[in-house]
Amino acid sequence: MLILSTEKLPDECKRLLPNARDQFNEDDVPKADILMLWPLQAKVFLPKAKSVKAVQTFSAGVDDFPFSLLPKGVDVFSNAGAYSVSVAEHAFALIMTLAKGIGKRDRTFRPYPLTGVNLMVLGGGGGIGSEVARIGKMGFNMYVIGVSRSFKRPELFDEKHNISELKDIIGKADIIVDTLPLTKLTDGILNYDMLSRVKENAIIVNVGRGETVVEEDVYRLLKERKDVRFGTDVFWRKNGVEDFNSKLWELDNFTGTPHTGGAYGNDVVKTNAIIEACKNVYNYITSGKAENKVRIEDYL
Repeated sequence: MLILSTEKLPDECKRLLPNARDQFNEDDVPKADILMLWPLQAKVFLPKAKSVKAVQTFSAGVDDFPFSLLPKGVDVFSNAGAYSVSVAEHAFALIMTLAKGIGKRDRTFRPYPLTGVNLMVLGGGGGIGSEVARIGKMGFNMYVIGVSRSFKRPELFDEKHNISELKDIIGKADIIVDTLPLTKLTDGILNYDMLSRVKENAIIVNVGRGETVVEEDVYRLLKERKDVRFGTDVFWRKNGVEDFNSKLWELDNFTGTPHTGGAYGNDVVKTNAIIEACKNVYNYITSGKAENKVRIEDYL
C-alpha cells in the first residue's frame, strides 16, 4: 500500500507507516492508495490520484477541501483533535483578555468574574470543544452547556443540546465559545437574530471558523450593546483568503488574534499533529476504524 505525504514525516510516523513516502515525484501520485496533505493541496493531487482510497488531512478543518473533485467512494479523514489543547488554551486567553481587561489602561474598566459562570460550547462534542469544556469545568468550576450533534466526552457537560435548540438556550450563557466547523449547517449560524439573544455582559469567543459568525451582524451588536464583548482568532475570507483587516478592531469591546490559536508555527505542535494524522492512517490500514471521517454531505 503506497502512502504519500506532503509533509516531512517524523520517525514515529515512519515506524507506524513504513510504506509512507514524504519524497516522491509526479509519477507516484496515480499509484497512491492514501494521500496525506493539507486541504488546499488536494486540488493539485486529486485529479491525478487514480488509485486513491482515502485522504487524511493534516488540518482539523476541511472547509477548504475540494470535495467536488473527490472520486466516488473515497473517504476523507480530518485531523480533528490534533490541535485541541492549543486552540482551547487560546480560547481562554481571549476570554481572560475580554473579562479582565488585559491590555486596557482605562481604570473604569469593569472586570468580569469567571468562576462558576455558565459556559456554552458550540461544537462541544469535538476535540477542541471538549477541551474547552474541561478547562472551564476543572479550572473555573463553570456550569458547562454543550451544543453539538454528538459528544465524545459527555461527562464534561452539565447540559447537552442539539444545535437546533440554540436559539432557545443561547441566552443562558455568560460565556459562549464557538468551536464549530464551517459546514452548510453552521455557515452564518450566529447572525443578528441569534446574537441579539445573548444575556447582559455576555462574552463571545470564536476559535472555530470566521464564517460561522456574520461579521456585519456581530459588528452591529457590539456597537449597539457595549456590555457584550467579542473575541476571535478566526476571520472572514475575502476572495478566498482570510482577511484580518476587520472594522471590528476599531471597537473597544473587541479583541482578536490572526488565526494563531492552533500554534502551527510551533515545531512541537506541528510534529505532534503530523503524528496524530499518521496514527489515524495506521488505524485505517490495520483495523478500518479511523477517527474523524468527514461527512461529505455536510459540505456539498
